[in-house]
Amino acid sequence: MHELHPELTQAMSALMDKLDAVLRASDYAGEPLQMYLAGGMAVHYHCGTRYTEDVDASFSHRFLLPYKELVVEYLREDNTRSSIYLDPTYNDTFALLHPDHREDSVEWQGMGNEKRLIHLRVFSPLDLAVSKISRFTSIDQQDIRDLARHCRLTSPELQKRAVEALDYYVGDTRWIHLNLRQISEEIDQLALAS
Repeated sequence: MHELHPELTQAMSALMDKLDAVLRASDYAGEPLQMYLAGGMAVHYHCGTRYTEDVDASFSHRFLLPYKELVVEYLREDNTRSSIYLDPTYNDTFALLHPDHREDSVEWQGMGNEKRLIHLRVFSPLDLAVSKISRFTSIDQQDIRDLARHCRLTSPELQKRAVEALDYYVGDTRWIHLNLRQISEEIDQLALAS
């Protein structure tokens, strides 16, 4: 974890407090839920290269949420007003995910997990990069390059993990292979340049 954009990290902590309050209000008494963070907020955790407003996450349990109450407003470093919210449309069914992505996720240290009924975990850099291969927008591509640069991902390990993940998917995967080939070439170029 880096020291960039501490205000975004604080906003994420406030969102976790709100989620914890929802659980406590429901009289939940089981083991802490696990929240698995993907998307831009996970890129923030690993790289600190950009801001995001939507928080893409899945949970270890089915969790009914009052999404409209889960918005956190904050001031960015340049004093512009911003907010983060839990994205109600996020669905990990359509992302390319390795079957071990939850086991290989990392705990967001210093987030206060020990005091909450919900613990925040973040996709590993490798699984986060793999998850971005299927949508592959320009932002996703930049995120993968940033993950390669900041977390020292290599194209062979990305290819291996993505191909392993593809074994669990049905449908036409040719376009995924094209995306993977393109981003692997870009990662190789980054490695040569450094």
